[in-house]
Amino acid sequence: MKRRQDKGARVKGMSDTTLAVTSTLVLAVLMAPAAGGAAAQTAVRAQLGDHGDYSRLVLSLPRGEEPAVSVDGCVLRVDVATPARWPLASLSDTYSRRLSDFVAVDDGRSLTAAIPCGARITSFVERRKLIVDVGGLPIPARKPGSPPQAPVQEMVPEAVVATATPPDPAPRPAPQPPSTPVRPPILNEVAAALNPIGTANAAPADLPLPPREREGAQAQLGKGEGECKEPCGSGFLDHPSPSPLRGAPPSPGTGEGIVPPPVVASLESEVRSSVEETLRQLERLPDRSPKPAPQAAEPPKPVPPPIPAMDVAGWAGEDFNRTREALQRALDGAQGRARVEAQIALVRFLLARAMDEEGRAALEAAASRSPAPDQRYSLRILGDAFRALDREDEPDDNLFVQLPPGAMPDHHVWRSVALAPTRWAAAKDGLPIALRRLLDYPADLRSRLLTTLAAAADAAGDAAALNLIVLEMITVDSTGMTDGRLDYFRGRLAELKAAPDAVPEAALARYDAAAAHRHGPFARRAEVRAIELRRGLGLLDEDGAIAALEALRFAWRGDEIETEALAALGGAYARSGRTDAALDIFGLLGRRFGATARGRDALSAGRGLLAAVLDRLERSPPGGLYALALQARHGRLVALADSRDGALRGRLATLLLRDGYGLEAARILHALAETADGPRRAELGAVLARALIDGGREAEALDVLARTGGAGLDPALAERRALLRADALLGDGDMVRALDALRGLGGPEAARLRAHGLFAAGEWPAARNAFAELALTGTDPTAEDVALHGLSAYLAGDPEALRDPDGTQRGRLAGTRWAGLLDALAPPPADGPLRAEQVERDLAAAGALDRLAKAWRAKP
Repeated sequence: MKRRQDKGARVKGMSDTTLAVTSTLVLAVLMAPAAGGAAAQTAVRAQLGDHGDYSRLVLSLPRGEEPAVSVDGCVLRVDVATPARWPLASLSDTYSRRLSDFVAVDDGRSLTAAIPCGARITSFVERRKLIVDVGGLPIPARKPGSPPQAPVQEMVPEAVVATATPPDPAPRPAPQPPSTPVRPPILNEVAAALNPIGTANAAPADLPLPPREREGAQAQLGKGEGECKEPCGSGFLDHPSPSPLRGAPPSPGTGEGIVPPPVVASLESEVRSSVEETLRQLERLPDRSPKPAPQAAEPPKPVPPPIPAMDVAGWAGEDFNRTREALQRALDGAQGRARVEAQIALVRFLLARAMDEEGRAALEAAASRSPAPDQRYSLRILGDAFRALDREDEPDDNLFVQLPPGAMPDHHVWRSVALAPTRWAAAKDGLPIALRRLLDYPADLRSRLLTTLAAAADAAGDAAALNLIVLEMITVDSTGMTDGRLDYFRGRLAELKAAPDAVPEAALARYDAAAAHRHGPFARRAEVRAIELRRGLGLLDEDGAIAALEALRFAWRGDEIETEALAALGGAYARSGRTDAALDIFGLLGRRFGATARGRDALSAGRGLLAAVLDRLERSPPGGLYALALQARHGRLVALADSRDGALRGRLATLLLRDGYGLEAARILHALAETADGPRRAELGAVLARALIDGGREAEALDVLARTGGAGLDPALAERRALLRADALLGDGDMVRALDALRGLGGPEAARLRAHGLFAAGEWPAARNAFAELALTGTDPTAEDVALHGLSAYLAGDPEALRDPDGTQRGRLAGTRWAGLLDALAPPPADGPLRAEQVERDLAAAGALDRLAKAWRAKP
């Protein structure tokens, strides 16, 4: 038996060893492909950072990879052909405002990241590096909120009283508490918690004592004062039971826990006095009620340092080619921070030479090389200078506008140039300093900046400022201005200085001199301006102006003046009544130049042309199709060309309402009301509500009035909106609310609405009186007012009110669908013999009533 056991043990040991070796081999075979696959994956290096208004992700890919970048909603996806090891840990540890939640999918063939929905994505490959830029609105940084501070509670001392009060055999009235001042509820709760005895005595108990306690109490009370059993003699007394509840197990000794009444009274008074003292202390304490934790104020943004002086002449260099080659060589041989500095030097050179397209490209290249904070600030200054050179419309975030210029003259130059196109009054403050500093600038840059300042002064009609700018042009750049620019602005200055009734012969001479150059935008602009000036002076009629402009039309193609020239031609078409041709020119401006670099100039020119077309349409009789054609064919272009206040679209909506196209007008007014605010929004809401009421859409009008209202409106506008609300309620059938809305409103319109509301409610006598009051206001009643007045008087049983001796009221009804109503409702004459005149009058009334019925059947 022992031998068999040893043999079984050896067999079992061999089987265990075999199983272990087999398992090891199987695991090795299974792990070999996985290890080989892991070794086959190549590592990818990544860099992530934020650069102003965009975030950049740079991926160093293996040689031969052709990555694909796609966007699916709010997810960015980068796909490669072979599996790769993505640096997910380093990407997740790097904070970015627009890229987060990096995940590797498809066995390492794809990398996904969360981006802002609708962000602008730009990607390109440069030297085996995939560069992805994510632009758009940044996601606000989420910081862990500080836990709310717990309110500090005042520690209240507690009085602990251990005693037992036996119930009385007979009920006793509860003792009256002393009169105390009225306290807050919280203090009453504290008093109830600190005074258990008073609370217990407030409700007398009538339950009988248990038998054993009753016997003990009688024995103790029967012995009298000073008599007690052995425990008294020994000098010890057991402590009473801490529980005063009825039915609790009694004490072993007879009469234990019985306290004489004087002791209870003194104890209760001590507890009450302690509670009163505690309450007085609580009343003297400051209010410690929990208050909402104050929100932490945002730290103030650091103020940017002042803009340093700009050596623009030194940046430009003496020779263009040599300076640019030297800058390019320095850029090619630099690395790290020195490379960014070389790139900044190149940007400064391009700014000094007024090469804005190349300068913006160099700015983007410099920003992509992770500049240091001081370098980033220098790049921002240069970028704002290029924006001012390009005549940006919104310069509020420009550093030259945000920071005070102080005594630095270069700051005055760029501040004036940045503000000139939109806010000339603020730009001209530093004009003398800017003009003095511009004398040292390179010729190309000085000419561009002086042209911007001169165009702004011309648009503002500031003859004094334009005179200073023209004088500097004559002093410095007269020999180099061969494109007619100087002559054009001298002609504009002559126009501004000329008397209103005088013929500006000097301006015409300057325009002709500028047009003689035959090339450049200012030569063409001077030619067009000369044609318009001669037309305004009566030296050229509209047909002659159109012929002259059409003769020059083919010379404008591709020129910078083409937008203004087309606008001048379209305006001439509109003034001469050729509205179709003017609309074609307006559409041509949008189609040809809306998506080009001159789109802003095209919109400015289109704004003037659109105003000329609307002027023509407003003078035309109602019922035409041109307003509808303008909205249907060029509605989007009208919205782009309009100013911020929507004045042109408002005029177009008024024309559409006049011509009976309420649906199209309502769409325009809806769009204007959604973007407006304050009194302007309330005014547009009133116009839109009137259009909706006239179109039978009273419910929508009420909703518009509710959404566009506000406080602090002009009294006249507020009364007008109240009348519109009452009118909409009347049309919606809510007579009671309509009459309530008219309470306190006076004037003819309120009286008319009140009378119509009473008539619709079936209050015939009140409606008759209301129409009579409307007639007393001196307002000419409409045909509907006269007809409803007659009907309300007839239904109220007042036939005398229908008499019209002079026929004035019948004349108001003539030609309307109410014609003949008063004849049909007029009372018969007094009793008397039948006469031929009466029969003829009755027949005429019957015929009038028949015609009235036919008219109402024909016209809904």
